Amino acid sequence: MAKRSRLPLFRGNGRNGVAVPDPGSKILIVEHILYLGGAGRSTPFTSTTESREIAQHFAGGRGRVWRTDPETATSQGALHVPKDQLLRDLRGFGRGRAKWTSAWEVAHARALVERSREHLLDWSRVPKASIAERVRGAFR
Repeated sequence: MAKRSRLPLFRGNGRNGVAVPDPGSKILIVEHILYLGGAGRSTPFTSTTESREIAQHFAGGRGRVWRTDPETATSQGALHVPKDQLLRDLRGFGRGRAKWTSAWEVAHARALVERSREHLLDWSRVPKASIAERVRGAFR
C-alpha cells in the first residue's frame, strides 16, 4: 500500500471559505488550469499549491490562505492529482483528463502548473449533496 503524503497544500480563497466545486462538471484539466469559461465557471477541481506565498497572491487583500494535505483531502473524497502527474500528463496534446485539442494550450497549462507548483483536488466522486461539507472538512 502506498504511503499517503502529508505535503502541505495551500489555497488562496475567500475569507469565509474555499470555493465549492461542482462534482458534476465535466470540464477537463486544461480548461480548469487556463480558466477557460472565466473565473467562477463550473469545475470539479480545486487548485492548490505547494507555496504559501503563491496562495497568498491568489487570496489577495480580502481573502486568506487555507491549508490542507493530500491525506486530509482524500479522506473527504477528493482525488489528489499531484504536480508531478500533471506535468507528465501535460505534454503534447495531453493524456487522460489533460487530453486537449491544442498542443499550445497544453504547453501553456503545463507552464502554469510549473510556475504555480499546482496540485489539483478532483471532487468528481463526491455526491453534490455533501460537497460543501466535504470541502470544509478538507481545509483549515
